[in-house]
Amino acid sequence: MIPPRETELKLLFTDQAHALLDRHFAAINGEKGCKKHLVTTYYDSPDLLLRQSGLSLRIRRAGRQRIQTLKATGEGNQLALDRREWEWVIKSDRPDLSVLSETPFGPQITALQEKLLPVWVSDVHRTTHIFRHERALVEAAIDEGCVRAGSARDMVRELELEIREGPVRVLYDLALALQAVVPLRLGVLTKAERGYRLLTGAPAVSVRNGRPLLSGKITLADGFSILIRSGLNTLINNQPAAEAGDPEGIHQMRVAIRQLRTMLQMIAYKDQDRSVLNLFQSELRRIGRELGEARDWDVLCLQTLPAAFATHDEGDLIRMLTDVAQEKRTAAHQQLRRELETPALTTLILSLAAWIEETAFPGGKDGQAVSLSHIVPKRLDRLARRVKGRGKHIRELSPQERHALRKSLKKLRYGVNYFSALYPAHAVKTYVKRCKKLLRHLGEINDATVAATLIGTLGETHLEIAPVVGIFARWNDRRQRHALRSLASAWKVFRDTELFWH
Repeated sequence: MIPPRETELKLLFTDQAHALLDRHFAAINGEKGCKKHLVTTYYDSPDLLLRQSGLSLRIRRAGRQRIQTLKATGEGNQLALDRREWEWVIKSDRPDLSVLSETPFGPQITALQEKLLPVWVSDVHRTTHIFRHERALVEAAIDEGCVRAGSARDMVRELELEIREGPVRVLYDLALALQAVVPLRLGVLTKAERGYRLLTGAPAVSVRNGRPLLSGKITLADGFSILIRSGLNTLINNQPAAEAGDPEGIHQMRVAIRQLRTMLQMIAYKDQDRSVLNLFQSELRRIGRELGEARDWDVLCLQTLPAAFATHDEGDLIRMLTDVAQEKRTAAHQQLRRELETPALTTLILSLAAWIEETAFPGGKDGQAVSLSHIVPKRLDRLARRVKGRGKHIRELSPQERHALRKSLKKLRYGVNYFSALYPAHAVKTYVKRCKKLLRHLGEINDATVAATLIGTLGETHLEIAPVVGIFARWNDRRQRHALRSLASAWKVFRDTELFWH
């Protein structure tokens, strides 16, 4: 058995990049890589019980050698995959379940012995380079081939960087250096996950990562590191769904960017050089705008228009309006997909992951690490003051001022959500409930404002739908007025709520 731990970073390259990567690693290592033809068969029950349990069981054939591998779902909160892994050299093309007793999952898999069958196969040509980079020993495996499930195929062009020994930050630094050699994109799906999707036809789905659990004893550095990594994971894990046009995947990526921006704002302290933070904020904002454009058309087409015309017969003009809106939505999705297919997002995520591994946080007067619970009240106070200032005279706010209030309130909500575990649940509950209610009214007003703008652009370019645009405008005005009437009372209740972190 090898040590049961695997920490790797998966990156995708185009078909022209294989030779470039091979030459680059050969120059670093001083010798050519080791080439192998690997045919890997994955086993599961007909109802895919192993997959549902977060396990994969495979046999990899390389020449005459047979290696059986069991992998468990990734652990930890890092961008690089950190998975439990067990390997054995075996003599057969069928799984040897007797060796699984050495793992925690032996009884569970052995119970499926009569049901296990081959479900999908990966067939790749691999070139492996092992070399030292900075303080670590790294294995770089360049894979090119395909995954097969029945008659379905999916091309594989992956670079896997694995730490043999040393800190995980080296993977991020190396990946960033490679971006100067060849454009790379982060890979989210393992070969096992690709096989599962080929077999079942399951589409890419959105992922809503759970809230990281923080304790009052955790340090400032560890607490914010956990939160930043959590946001990065949510961002990259939803990319396949967003690229496939899934509205919830797009929404979750956008939420992750907002949460990351909030965390970076809360990290900033008095004597810190903020130039790097500003660069991160700028790029997050830019990508967020692309996601926001697609999200706005999603909301209009999937929620607003069906609600606006729910009591109307399906007339030609209504169908024409929904059709031209859908065309705009499709164009926004295509633009977003082009953006996500560039290396820009990968560079941003790798840079943030590397930065959070090494960034220095302020210490206490005695040089000891500052606890997260010590600093959180000051950070939440700062966000709360911004909300209070922007909410003054709420009845008289312009649409732009209401939008600014909503953005500040969202940041406060994200901060409260992340740090609520540091406080008694009963103290947090009332504050969060009233915050959500106020955000709901502000969200309705914002949706109405955005919808009016989008429908207005459609009306200007399609004069023939002017009558139905007018019907929509009257419905939209009514819902906005209703939300505005409820806004002042919701603000007053929220403003007077005790700050639970005091």
